[in-house]
Amino acid sequence: MSELIEIEGFITCLTNARIPYTLALTGSTARGELRNNSGRYDYDSDTDILCIIEPDSISATLSCKKNYTHSIPLILMSACALSHPSNAVLSIAFDSLITNDLSLSKPDFTNTSTAEFIAYQLQPLAYYTSQLKYSKPETQRRLYSKIAITCLKLLYLTQHPNKRSFIYEQELKLQGLTNIDEMLVQKILNRDLPDTELRDATERLEHQVTQFASIIAAADFLESTRLYILDKDNYSKRIIESIFLENNKLKRSDTLFIEAA
Repeated sequence: MSELIEIEGFITCLTNARIPYTLALTGSTARGELRNNSGRYDYDSDTDILCIIEPDSISATLSCKKNYTHSIPLILMSACALSHPSNAVLSIAFDSLITNDLSLSKPDFTNTSTAEFIAYQLQPLAYYTSQLKYSKPETQRRLYSKIAITCLKLLYLTQHPNKRSFIYEQELKLQGLTNIDEMLVQKILNRDLPDTELRDATERLEHQVTQFASIIAAADFLESTRLYILDKDNYSKRIIESIFLENNKLKRSDTLFIEAA
């Protein structure tokens, strides 16, 4: 309840400053990828609230944001980010925007180049693997699961190079993947692998992904993915910062409402 009050306070600040904005839900729940959490090692689905603003409103918006130095489940995004097929954009539930002062509509990425689309789908792999280095043991389970699923999606993309929309887990379950054991795919998607098996499977899948020439070539399209291929461990912090700039067109410290961001 206190978080909701904080969000309302920030939105009131935007309204009083006459800053137009759009509030949108994003994440697996917003996409309709609802799970029953029946897997032995499942975790709660995530939902985030995006506050999308016009590029020329960024400075005024950050003036409102400076009064909030602690965690609030709100993420800022510049409207120009909607020109790129990041998962953050592909995940937006455009049919159920909370508010839409900016008159936004679902972007069309039909003509997006293969390299750009693959690079943006490689981004989550770069992001989650970069977090592993600094994550607590209790959060590594979720990270390995997300990494494994991202790898499955990338392998699916190599078989469907014309794909230009979000890759749903249901697609992976129904259509199968070449050279990947179907039972393993099902167990990963159902969150039904114990930690050691999940880690081992994830490492194998990640190695397999990085053997595809098309993925390696596409990685040069973005700084985050280029650094991931170059050295994901040594460049982990730069990768994370790059992803916020690429996805939200804002620095991480400007995008997130977290203490000492």
